[in-house]
Amino acid sequence: MTHIGTFITESDTSIHEKLDHALAHLLERDASLLKASATERSLTFRLAMYLQQAFPDWEVDCEFNRWSGPCKRTRHMTSVTNTADTDARTAYPDIIIHHRGTHENLAAIEVQKSTNSFGKHQDIKKIRAYRRDGGFRHAFFVDIGVGDDAGHTRIDRMT
Repeated sequence: MTHIGTFITESDTSIHEKLDHALAHLLERDASLLKASATERSLTFRLAMYLQQAFPDWEVDCEFNRWSGPCKRTRHMTSVTNTADTDARTAYPDIIIHHRGTHENLAAIEVQKSTNSFGKHQDIKKIRAYRRDGGFRHAFFVDIGVGDDAGHTRIDRMT
């Protein structure tokens, strides 16, 4: 870990390892949700809980929309959405690791279930835009296997 002023950064490898460990907890402790193909929001909430344990000095939030200023806004929007959206097609990253009320944005994570009918193109475009425009030091796309694919996950680092 490197200290830059009061802003602590972690390497891609370190964050990837912690994300992989959190996913292992999800697979182990929430297998019933994965087999039942629970909503993406349910899965990201559970994953965020395990990530919070891995990043105790940071806040881990799901679909956070209370930005402290323009640093966390992006030019990219995927589509018009509403709160009844069960496919989780919002313009906010699924999970962020940051310090609330600051411009310290460690990582943005976009999660997609293996059964998502929209494909991953828009989610990858969204997470890259958040890394580029939102000042996130790291960005990841996570594909979580559900239903018959439960137990299979993939983590891609976005550059």
